Order: sequence, then structure tokens, then C-alpha cells
Amino acid sequence: MNKIPIWQYLYRLFLMLGLMASGAQAVSADVVLTNGSEVAPNIAVLHVKEDGVYVDLEIYVEDIPFFADMLPIGWSSDFVGGEPEAEQDTNQGYAQAESRTLSIVAGDERVLKADIRKVEYRTRIDRAAPLAGQRDPFSGQVVPSPPKDPRVLFAEVFFPFQDLVPKELTIVPPSRDGEPLATIGMQVFDRKVPVTDFSFLSKPAELKIHWPDPWDSRFSAESLNRKAQDGTSTFLYIEPREVRHETLIRLRELAPWIDETTEVGQMLSPQRSALIVNEAASFLASRNPVTIDGKSVQPSNATAKLLELTSQGFQVVEPEKEVSVNNAFIGAILSFSSAELPDQVTVTWDMFDEEISRVATISNDIAGPFFGAVTPADPQFHWQNHLLQYQRASVTQIPVEQQKRQNPAVALIAGIISAASLCFLLLARGKVAKRTSCVTMVAAASATFVFSGYLPELPWNKPEPPEQQVAEDILRSMVENLSTVTLEVSPAARKSELAHIVTEASLGDIATEVERGLAIRTPGGSLATVTDISDLKLERINPTLKPGGFSALTKWTVKAQGGHWGHAHMRAVTFRVLAEVIPESGHWKLDGLTVIEARDPNA
Repeated sequence: MNKIPIWQYLYRLFLMLGLMASGAQAVSADVVLTNGSEVAPNIAVLHVKEDGVYVDLEIYVEDIPFFADMLPIGWSSDFVGGEPEAEQDTNQGYAQAESRTLSIVAGDERVLKADIRKVEYRTRIDRAAPLAGQRDPFSGQVVPSPPKDPRVLFAEVFFPFQDLVPKELTIVPPSRDGEPLATIGMQVFDRKVPVTDFSFLSKPAELKIHWPDPWDSRFSAESLNRKAQDGTSTFLYIEPREVRHETLIRLRELAPWIDETTEVGQMLSPQRSALIVNEAASFLASRNPVTIDGKSVQPSNATAKLLELTSQGFQVVEPEKEVSVNNAFIGAILSFSSAELPDQVTVTWDMFDEEISRVATISNDIAGPFFGAVTPADPQFHWQNHLLQYQRASVTQIPVEQQKRQNPAVALIAGIISAASLCFLLLARGKVAKRTSCVTMVAAASATFVFSGYLPELPWNKPEPPEQQVAEDILRSMVENLSTVTLEVSPAARKSELAHIVTEASLGDIATEVERGLAIRTPGGSLATVTDISDLKLERINPTLKPGGFSALTKWTVKAQGGHWGHAHMRAVTFRVLAEVIPESGHWKLDGLTVIEARDPNA
């Protein structure tokens, strides 16, 4: 078991709490505990653009009366009792005793006029988490789920700016005496940049628009702003077989360093994006030097990807997709081979300018994340090994247990008979008695050897395949070994480890199949670590042409976790594999491996 000093654990805990209290935010992760606003009965997604605010509004069927003032009478009359109310003067501001509309007010208290572009009944967009309605295994809380009735009234609304482009906007929900009439989950984008994660719109929300760069647009209420606030972040991952230095940087902040020019709202074609990614990978591989145990090291592999920030966190941009520079990021990964866990790793950050004056840092090891930052005054980012015990996972050979016929009781009786026969042979005088005693003694002695289990295997006896339970135990050990092999980051290291459990003739093919079918990678390309193996079952078992071997169709499920760019990825995978196992030189070895299926067990 790996241990960490209690003082170091407490130090990390209090520092993390201090950062959270001071408003410092880590880069958003793929594993996010939601507040339930993304499955609220009503959903409003707002897009701020140069000419106005575009709103996609999903109104829960039971809440349509609370939005009646902004809907055409024909669409709301079925749900609102009595005669429709007279249209209210939109220039009276938003401080009304009752408002049955979602409204947007400019900084000069001018209510923007709502232009209904489309109204139709739909089924709500499914934004529910995979465990919606179930208890989350990490937090222990029940994951929020959407209303059982999926029907919504969808309204596409445009609020034009008209003659004056405002610097501030206030988003006002339907309310009565200052209390919201409906539960609304809101997300706001400013020129494709998410200003919020999903949040509840429970009172008027003031948005300050930064027209030169939408990344800096903010709500006055800090709780509404997105978690990912840093334009540049850097990470250290200390893994069992490698050290990774990773960087997440806005394209607009990286552009001057790679002699690129960008403008607000500019769209990047797939071809331009590919060129920029290649430039970024080459540039970042030569900056921010890394030392491991005091020695300067060069990356064994350097890659980069184009990312964008979405409501699900940072996502890799598909190769054929255009992306706005407003929301484009470069994610770079530099890998350094490390056969053993190092004692110390240091990154010296050397990219500071007017845009980059502070860089958030996170180091990750098996004990957990450690948060910090680098500045021009303190540009070094350290990781120190405080693990008192660390056991490097390694492949272990699986010995062939010889099948022996053991029956101690029968062996004892036969031994006594053999000894008695010997005595009778020595004392007897007649030929018949001596012959009988001799035959009895030989037979009893043979039985003693046979049932004691010490009779050696005869070379002409062909070994039999193991029984199903024994074969299942062998395969369980083999699967554990294969999971350890997938930790290796290079083909050569993978082959070297496989040589302990794979026949020489099949080593190349099985190494390729392990990489193709069993290695679990994160979207960023890093290897995920298997943390649990369960539900291993043999669906079919047959003997092989090679004596003593067996072929088995096997199924098992693994839980794996990995990280990159501050994202935490956790997933389960069910494998279905055809494996051939044979005895060789006293050990069980794989002689064939075909991954038939790898899928999500919940799919």
C-alpha cells in the first residue's frame, strides 16, 4: 500500500480548501458533480453576438403560464386560464410586481424587445448525466434527473441591440414580488465562449460584456461564472512508467509566440487548424524545460491537439470542424520515460508576457492533485516524491501446477502392507510364500508412490487441459498481467514485459493486439490505468492441439482512470476475448489472443 506522510496530506487538504475559498479555480474536468441545473424543468441557452442576444428556450409544459407574456396568444391560451392580459409596456423596466416573461435589460435600463423567431412543441434535449436518478459512487448523492414528462414548448427568441451596443446586460427570469415563478437552468455564451457552466437563473443576473475579448466577460455574481478561468495552465502527471508535462493554453495567448495573428470572431478552417497545431507542438516541445532528479531531460514524445471549451469541459475538436479563435485552445503533451518513480520533478516556466502573467499549475500523482501557480517572480513548478512506500507493478509468471493423485490414507495403508510384505518375505521359507510376498510388496510399494503424489510425470504421458475452475484462475492472473503490460508506454517495453507470459512465436502478434484492443486511452492520448477487474467468466473452453493447453472465450469488466490537461476520465469497459493458453517450461503462456469486443457495459 502506498503511504503519504500525514503532515503532507493535511497540507494539501488545507491548501486546496484555501484555493477554493479564495476563488482560485482548477481547469474543469470531465468528471463533474453537477448542481442539477442542466436538467431543470426549464432551460435557457443564451448566445451573445454582435447584433443581439439569441435565446433557445425550452419551457416545461406545466410552466408555460409563467412565460405567457412573451408567447403568442395561440400558444399559451391552452395553458393560461381566463382572458389574456394586456400587453405590458416594455419601457417600464424590469422592476415589476409580476413578470411572466424572460427579459433582457441593457445597462441603461432599456428593456430589449423580444422577437419570437420560432415556437413549437418538442421533446427536451437530453442533458442528463449517465447516472441520473441513481446514487453517485463518488459523492454518495443522488444525481439529479429531468422531469418525467419530456414535453417542452421550444421558443427561439432574438433580442436585438438595435442602435446601441451595451456593455452590460441583465437577464431577468419570470417573477412575482422578486421571487422566481419557474426553475430555469441557464447557460450563457459570449461569441462562442461559455461565460457560465450550467447554473440556476433564480434572480436578475448582471453580465458585463468585454467586447475586445469574450473570454473576459463576467457575471457580477461570481457563482454564475464558469470554473475554468485561466487562459494558460500547466500540469505534471507522475505515472507508473512516465512523467508527463502538459500545457493547456488559449490560442490567442499562444499566437504571438508562434508568429500567428488572430482576431476576435475569426473562424479557423480545418487546414489552418492543423498547421497551427503542428507549429504549437514543435514550439512547446522546446520551451519550459523539465528536470527529473536534477537532470535536464528531453521529451520522448511531443503531441498537441486543438480543443474548445464546452458545457462538458474541454473537448478535442474533430479534424473536419471549423472552430472560433475566441474559444480555441492548444493542448500539448510532452512525455518523458521514467522506469522508476522519480524523487523530484521541476518545470521552469519561461513563457510570460502581457497576456500571460500567471499560470495555474496542478501536479498529479497516486496520492492526488496539488494546486499552485507560477509567476515571473517564481517561475518554477516542483513535484516532490513524498510516498513512503511504492510498489512498481510488474508481470509475474504463472506456474503450471502438476496434477497429482494424492490420497494419504490409501498411501499409508499401502505402505504398511508393503512393509509387512517385506517382513514376511524375509521370514518365509517356501517358494510360493516368498513369491506371494514379493508380488504383494511391489504392488503395495507402487500404490504408495502413486497415492502419495510423488510419482514423476512420465514423458510419454500427454498432459490434460486444466479443469474449468483452474482455467478461470489462470486467465484471471493472465488478465491482471495484461493490465500491467498496458501501463508500458513504448512498444519495446511492452514486448519485454509480455515475453514473461507469451510464447516467443506469438510475441509480436499479441503485443500488437494488446495495444489495439486492450490499451485504454483518454481523448488526449494518455494511457488509462486499470483500477479494478471484475466479473470474469469463461463462456467456452476447449483443448488446443498443443498438449495441456486450452482455448477460452472469456469476458471481463475493468474500471480504468486516467487524466490529462486537468481532466479526470473514469470509465468502465467490458472485454470479450478469445485466448489460447499452453504450458511451456513449467509456466502458463499465451499462444494466441484476439479481442472480439470492447464496449461500455452500460450501453
